[in-house]
Amino acid sequence: MSQHKELEESMRIISATAIRKIYLAITVGLFSVSTFSQSPPSKILYVGAISINPCQDARVLADWYSRFGIETREFKGGYYGKINTAAGLFAFGIHPKKADAPVKCSAGVSVVYRVENFEASLSALKSKGLLPDSTEQDPAQGQFAHFHDPDGNEVTIWGGGKI
Repeated sequence: MSQHKELEESMRIISATAIRKIYLAITVGLFSVSTFSQSPPSKILYVGAISINPCQDARVLADWYSRFGIETREFKGGYYGKINTAAGLFAFGIHPKKADAPVKCSAGVSVVYRVENFEASLSALKSKGLLPDSTEQDPAQGQFAHFHDPDGNEVTIWGGGKI
C-alpha cells in the first residue's frame, strides 16, 4: 500500500473514532443537562378545582353546596360548576355516584372557602339552613365556621385575619 493510501486509511479510522466519541460526548452531555439541571418546581398559585366522588346521589351534594352559592349543572349524572375568583377560575365537580360506592364515605375531602365578610357569609348560610358544627376565632388567623356536607366532608368558611 502506498504511503498516501495508508495515511488516508488512518485518517478515516481516526475520523470515525473521533466522530463516535463526539456523538457519545453530546449524548452524555444532553442527558446530564436534562437530568441534573432541571429547574425547581413551579410555585402553586391557588387551588383550581375540587372534585368529589360521592357515596350518595350526586344531586344531594349539589343541592347542599348550592347553599354556599356554588351553582352546578348536571352532566351525565354528575354536577359541575365554575366560580371566577380573585385568584382565578375555580372548578367544582361532584362526579356521578359509582355503583360500588360505599354506603358511608370516609369524609376525605376538606374544603376551606376564604370569604370577604365572615359575619355576612355566616348569616347568609344560616338563613339557608346551614348551621355550623363549630366556630372558632384566632386574633392572627381570623374566624372559622366548620360544616359537614351530607357525605361527611368538612367545609369551612374563613374570614378576617392576615392572608
